[in-house]
Amino acid sequence: MKIVTWNVGGLHSPVKRKKILQALHRKGVHIALLQETHLDTPEHMKLKSGWVAEVYDNPAVGKKVSVEILMQKGVDFRVDWQYQDRGGRFLVLKEIMEGTELALGNFYGPNVQDVALNNRLRQILLSFGDCPTILGGDFNAVADLTMDRSGARGGGGS
Repeated sequence: MKIVTWNVGGLHSPVKRKKILQALHRKGVHIALLQETHLDTPEHMKLKSGWVAEVYDNPAVGKKVSVEILMQKGVDFRVDWQYQDRGGRFLVLKEIMEGTELALGNFYGPNVQDVALNNRLRQILLSFGDCPTILGGDFNAVADLTMDRSGARGGGGS
């Protein structure tokens, strides 16, 4: 199972959208976690073509931010539960994949620490108990500044 996370920086351009979908297909991606798509709910269906069987989205108001989860055709899954925040920052699916219960999340963090947002995501993930969890995304921050190799020391971005 190949899972990729990618901050795409907007997918309004049909050419860019096609190139990204083709790149994911060429790499044999089964699940793609996309951040910063800037698509609203009707537009996200433009991602459902070719190899993509299902698209789960959490659009943000005003086409800012937004995250998507793309599932390849042929992946055996059933979504039992879906949670998304109101700001388009994260999307969590609880599903049965290939006979195994699994939590799958996609997160796009703000450029400055948002403790309330991080705590909400943590609460959602902890509610799954010992369910295997995959969380990908662009966190835009580091959990431990001593391990940050970017040289940034403000605690915001890296």
